Amino acid sequence: MITKELPPRAVQGAGPLAKVAPLAVARDLLDTSPEPVMPNLSLRSNFAWILSGNVVYAVCQWGAIVALAKLGSSFMIGQFSLGLAISTPVLMFTNLHLRAVQATDARRLFSFGEYLRLRTAMTLLGLAVIAGIAWFGNYERRTAMVILSVALAKGIETLSDIHYGLFQLNDRLDQSGRSMMLRGILSVVALSTGLYVTRDVLWGCVGLTLVWLAALLLFDVQRGRRFVAPSQRLAQHIRPAHGFLRQWKLMRLALPLGIVTTMAAFNLNMPRYFIHARLGERQLGVYSAIAYATVALILVSDSLGHCSVPRLSRLYTAGQLPEFRLLLLKLLAAGGGLGLAGLAVAHTMGSRLLTLFYGGQYAAQSRIFLTLILATAIYCVACMLTSAITAARCFRIQIPMYVLVVGSNALACARWVPTEGLAGGARAMVVAAVVHFVLGAAVLGCLLWRSVKRSCALGPEPLADDWEASL
Repeated sequence: MITKELPPRAVQGAGPLAKVAPLAVARDLLDTSPEPVMPNLSLRSNFAWILSGNVVYAVCQWGAIVALAKLGSSFMIGQFSLGLAISTPVLMFTNLHLRAVQATDARRLFSFGEYLRLRTAMTLLGLAVIAGIAWFGNYERRTAMVILSVALAKGIETLSDIHYGLFQLNDRLDQSGRSMMLRGILSVVALSTGLYVTRDVLWGCVGLTLVWLAALLLFDVQRGRRFVAPSQRLAQHIRPAHGFLRQWKLMRLALPLGIVTTMAAFNLNMPRYFIHARLGERQLGVYSAIAYATVALILVSDSLGHCSVPRLSRLYTAGQLPEFRLLLLKLLAAGGGLGLAGLAVAHTMGSRLLTLFYGGQYAAQSRIFLTLILATAIYCVACMLTSAITAARCFRIQIPMYVLVVGSNALACARWVPTEGLAGGARAMVVAAVVHFVLGAAVLGCLLWRSVKRSCALGPEPLADDWEASL
């Protein structure tokens, strides 16, 4: 087989991977950009699909909490929420945010099979850690079983997530949107049916696990096969002897993002840990039910930032800083408008909405609901700043940034939850959101100032991409 010599720029950008000789063949072939199996969608269509999927999924997740409140009890909500609070951070870390790494792998340096193998191995490791927490955590037997069943369902979800990265890489977020809608609808149906028939949250979680497994096998895997064929044909040029080395390099590449997403999950669940320790599962259920009402706002803002990252990245890399700033300002305005709309609804209709969806016992918590919406409104703006930092491929700086965010949340919870209860947990989320916004603005301001200086020094040349080199 005759291989062409890679351009110097390509070899330099490959970083440590360029040392593995067989990869030169695969990288050269991948740079030829084989014809896609399905036609790509536009940015607007992709955003519409992923937003629709996120909104439907959020509504269905909220519906699951409503089902727990109507068909079960606040104690059951507390058990379910505890399962999520324990399993989510662990699986967030073991996920290593491979979906984002895969979606930005434009030159197909790694095959889908390699991403899937690493995700499967890390998910099994995460489930083992969660099982250890449930075993040694001194939980009631029934609560421990709920934690394990929720973790298993979330583990299946991680395998769907790696397929979403494959869809995003091929600009087909319609497949991800459809899958999220399907999983959301199946989850609320399975959980509600299990609760109605057995009056036991454990069997509802077992049903949730089974329907998510069916969605993975019958939808995600089947649709994913349409996109896997080209990368699998190219993967045969890589010698199996380098399989472990490549998995190790892929894990190193994704590790900073894995740490960041894990800390973000801890930050979201921090008040739940303190409320459960101080006030018990019943009060945790009340707080979690109210907090779930903010998920829709978070998912809309995350969808907007998620779909804007590629365009922001192209503008930054090309040195088009005025266009970068203009798009960022539009995103900040959109995030701010979304947050203000949520505050207006919570201020005028908060008590009635809580009564409608959860019952009269939750109506008295309208001020806590408004405080949580305020924290979410600030987050909607901070999310856009984080998206811009990610677009500039500054991953490592986000680790100390999130350490400070999580630390401020923990200190505020320790100070206020013992004295103010649920209201203290809501106030702590506002503090964390403000710290997130201030630090994000500071990091992005320094980044843009440095970029302007480099642009003036280098002239109109594109800004250097030192992402792989930083690893």
